[in-house]
Amino acid sequence: MVNGIVYAALLTLRTEHMRMRTLVIGWLVLLMLNIISSAQAKPDLPVVKSGDIPFYPSLARLAVVSGDVILAVTTDGEGVASVRIENGPPLLAKAAAENVRTWKFLKHPPTVFLTKFSYLMDRDSSCRSDQKENDEVVLKLPADVQISTRRRTREYCDPNAGLDMSEPLKVFLTRCEIDGSAVSCQQMALRIHSKSLNLNPVRFTESEERQGFVVPKEFRNLKSFGLTVESEKGAFTIEDIDGSFLKGKWRLGIDHHPFKESSGLYGLSENLRCVGYVHFQWSEPEPMVWTACR
Repeated sequence: MVNGIVYAALLTLRTEHMRMRTLVIGWLVLLMLNIISSAQAKPDLPVVKSGDIPFYPSLARLAVVSGDVILAVTTDGEGVASVRIENGPPLLAKAAAENVRTWKFLKHPPTVFLTKFSYLMDRDSSCRSDQKENDEVVLKLPADVQISTRRRTREYCDPNAGLDMSEPLKVFLTRCEIDGSAVSCQQMALRIHSKSLNLNPVRFTESEERQGFVVPKEFRNLKSFGLTVESEKGAFTIEDIDGSFLKGKWRLGIDHHPFKESSGLYGLSENLRCVGYVHFQWSEPEPMVWTACR
């Protein structure tokens, strides 16, 4: 009986020793895993000190393309050495990669990291033509960028909605821009012409939202007309514009290479150094005409 008790006690001690050894081994394993994990942890991400503001690509917006883009970014310690597209719709990926290439960092050891651009689109059934290309941009650089926009879903919108269409007939300039930045429309001289007619229209400025020019009576019933725009940054002339566009809302712009995403122009020749454009804000897709500027 005593031997049985002694044996039982020894067995208990042995079992307890094995349990303690198991606990110690388990703790050591966790400690080693933690050390390995810490050793493999990603280095601190570089700090972005400057870069262009990202835009929702106009073509992607018209095509109703949204989604996430994943990019692998390689830095040289101060700037972006290379960008590799890991995943995402091509229309969005191109815009995201172009934006990342403009990033400049505080000095840091060269590194590689992933960044995500999320392009979000809300459907808008209203008939507003004054929607910005970007309704909201949230920057959590360099790991995450979120760009939201709205797209009108109505098949047709009256370009003159909300505007005074009484006599004299007017063209309302919703925005004038040079190299992607808004400028006063007074910085752009306008001249309209057709065959023997060549006039500088009377300009008006009622407010920032209500400015433009009066359509000369001689141009009211023409099938087509030409437009010349001149500024200190360039000038351009566009011929044979449909006469029905000589009213409503316009957006005017001049852009220089490298062309800005916000202009809404794609597929331009690399040989072009400057383009001028007019955006007629009618139904979607809203027509645009452009030409090389001088």
